[in-house]
Formats: sequence, C-alpha cells, structure tokens
Amino acid sequence: MTDKILRVAALSLLLAVAGTAAHAEEEKDRASLAPDELIQYTARKAMDELEERRAEFEEDTEALYKAIDRILLPVFDIQRSGDLVLGRHAREASADQRRRFARALYESLVRQYADNAIGFSPDRLVVRPLRGDPDPRATRVETEVNLDDGTNITINYVLRETDDGWKVFDVIAEGISYVRNFRSQYDSEIRRRGLDEVIARLERAIERGEVDDVVPDVTDGEGDAG
Repeated sequence: MTDKILRVAALSLLLAVAGTAAHAEEEKDRASLAPDELIQYTARKAMDELEERRAEFEEDTEALYKAIDRILLPVFDIQRSGDLVLGRHAREASADQRRRFARALYESLVRQYADNAIGFSPDRLVVRPLRGDPDPRATRVETEVNLDDGTNITINYVLRETDDGWKVFDVIAEGISYVRNFRSQYDSEIRRRGLDEVIARLERAIERGEVDDVVPDVTDGEGDAG
C-alpha cells in the first residue's frame, strides 16, 4: 500500500472528528461516549464547518489549517502518538524534546493533508459497531471508506481512554499504521542527525510552509502501533 491509502486514512480521520468544535454546546456529552459512538456521532456532523466555510478555505489555506487544528485537537492524543513515533528515542528524550516533536509532527500532518479534506464527504465513512468491552489502553474502531473509484478501504482508529474521554492516537489503513510507518522513517533520520536537529528541521519547515519537506515519504508497511 502507498501514500494514497494513508492520505485517505488521514482524511477520514478529519471527517470522523470534524464538527466537534462546531458544536460546542454538545461538547460536554462527548467525553461520555464509547469509542465507536464518538466516531459515529462526530462523523454525522463532520462537514458542517467545512461546508459553511468552503469558499473561504479554498482561498485561505492558513484559515483551513487553523480550523483543522481546532477540529482535531480535542480528540487526537498528540503526545501519545508522538511518543509512539519516537519509539525508543522517547526514552532518551527530555520532556521538552518529546513535547516539541509531538506538536511538530501533529502540525505537519495537519498541513500535509488539510487541503484534501475540502472535497471529501462523510457519507463515505461507515462505522462498524464495537464488539465486546473497550480496552482503555487501546481500542480499535473499525470503519470502511468508499473511494471515488468504487473501491472500499478498511480503516481502524486506535483510541485510548483519557481523563477527557476517548482519544485517537493511531490510524491503521489496510494494515498500514501511521505510527509504525512514521516511526520507521524518523528513526533513521534521528539516528543520523540527532533528535534536536530533526525537531528543528520540522519546526523550520512548518514556519516556512514547506509542507512537502515536513513529513518523510511513506513506504509500505504492516501492523499497528506497539
């Protein structure tokens, strides 16, 4: 599988969690939802803000990035995902290094995929009911996304329970894990250049808007986060 699959995973994640920020009056109920209910509930409201502000977003990419950030932030476990991507390097990193890397990786993904969210529709996402009791450490919510060419892609969201409710920390598309793929990519660069230089490169690229240079090229892989 290729970057196309992971791009679809990112877009479906945006759709699955979008609308939460646009419906702040219902925010208090979100923390009590089960993992599959959270994905299903927010998917139904996914396109509200994108639909309302589509013309604006098409002209102003910074406004789009900010909106996607505001939409994703409440339900995405930035630090957990970043630490898993760092893998063994997280054990050697300082708290500040871990925080900066996690935030830079998150902002990189937002910028890399936000533009594609404009043309995606939530009615293509089917959420499968959760089987059994959710594991608070890692629970998968299985979904299926219908692409333009009529093919279906299986996408699993991996969530964990936090004090603020369930949060997504990995997305597995057709057996390809975001976390594991990026861990492999960044591990090589960190070993060559050191974590501080990798963080600095990410932050410089984000500041300059060099989206294509922020996230490593995705290669084929299998499995989920571990």
